[in-house]
Amino acid sequence: MISKLPISLCMIVKNEEKFLDTSLKSVTSVLGLDDLIVVDTGSTDRTVEIAKENGAKVYDFTWIKDFSAARNFSAEHAKHEWVLYLDADEELKEADIEGILTFIKSSNADTVGALKMIAHPGPESSNWTRFYNRKTHKLDGTIHEQIVPIENNGREIRLVPIVAVHYGYAPDIKESKGKFERNERMLKEALEKQPSDPYILSQLGKCYYVNGEDLLKACEYFEKALAVGEDHRLEYIFITVEQYGFSLINTEQYEKALEHINKYAKYYADVKPEFRYLCAHVYQNNGMLQEAVECYESCIGAEAVDDDGIASYLSYYNIGVILECVGMIEDAIIMYENCGDYEPAKQRLAVLK
Repeated sequence: MISKLPISLCMIVKNEEKFLDTSLKSVTSVLGLDDLIVVDTGSTDRTVEIAKENGAKVYDFTWIKDFSAARNFSAEHAKHEWVLYLDADEELKEADIEGILTFIKSSNADTVGALKMIAHPGPESSNWTRFYNRKTHKLDGTIHEQIVPIENNGREIRLVPIVAVHYGYAPDIKESKGKFERNERMLKEALEKQPSDPYILSQLGKCYYVNGEDLLKACEYFEKALAVGEDHRLEYIFITVEQYGFSLINTEQYEKALEHINKYAKYYADVKPEFRYLCAHVYQNNGMLQEAVECYESCIGAEAVDDDGIASYLSYYNIGVILECVGMIEDAIIMYENCGDYEPAKQRLAVLK
């Protein structure tokens, strides 16, 4: 493939021989990029050799427990202004070349691109910000880094037509890499230096939230983060609000979850379908079924959601559950049928039909 795209791939790696060849070959076959930057932070396996075999330019970086520093170092070596950053355990599946060119041409100094990321083994997907102009944006955050503006630029997130698969959350891979323990340790070290930093507090909460084994501790850190993080325009603040809400639900703190969404509705209810989806869950768990159905309905067909299912099968399914619970079986069946191949809906249809 002859590349039309003025994009550099930037990747940081350490001991990724299991995934790297597949990842780099997917970038070459799907996008045909002519600039592959791989920054190695101390591999002892065949990682560097594999990167060079795939035509990547390899640079060494002494690990300083800071993912953003390593990513920004990789971007410094990029040939092009536009950077796509991936992890070695991520594989590109498809892309619309002309659509990407249109995205670049229509972008301004505030634009950041989010690509569709499918979490293996799926089918869940969400939109991850992985595409940016290195002249106007950079990475920030010791861990769970995010794209932030340089100087006075803003950050307008738009979807870029690229689809990838992330393999790092598969149970065997997650366990083998010890991601939770590593992330927890690094974040606590960072928190010792900056005990009131809302981003670090938020990421610690996210660490426990994703691990799923101590959601009460996730709630503790999310609550602290929101107490000091007041800029509701920042993406990580919204994610904190969202994940804190689901943590409250999953720890059966239903009344507190209701207070939580009421506090933040003025910021997000009109602009974030993900927030309305959270509200629907909170209402459902507080027995406010009519309000829950209305919120789920408002999510269906919404654009630019972080999770594709919120705009379709997930909301249909939850409406179906509510209708089934109140005895409206025929209407519930219609909702489940709207879910397509979503397995929980197929299971309910098998029972009800």
